[in-house]
Amino acid sequence: MISLILIIIVALEHLLFGYIEMFGATGLQAKAFGFEEAELKNKTLQVALSNQGIYNVGLGLLIIALTIANASIPVLSLTMIFVVLVGIYGALTVTKKIFIVQALPALISLILLFLSV
Repeated sequence: MISLILIIIVALEHLLFGYIEMFGATGLQAKAFGFEEAELKNKTLQVALSNQGIYNVGLGLLIIALTIANASIPVLSLTMIFVVLVGIYGALTVTKKIFIVQALPALISLILLFLSV
């Protein structure tokens, strides 16, 4: 049960990430993702960030749908593994904070999911 609550929190995080990436003010985006605010004035970077936001919203909705549909533990586990891997990649390529904010909650959810079996 606790693992499902954490999985929903992971989903809500991705919805929030997507919102910030697509609609957030540049100051909020800079603070959230570790960019310089001047960098975020670049139109190409804004388009790329918005595109990434769409994927985060899609992932958040997918996780919620899987949870509501009472998906099997293997399906939820694979989804959390994906989130952990994406978080690790983000931590290695963008900022270490991504590991704490994105990968760690998914990793904890995954561990609790395995413990509930």
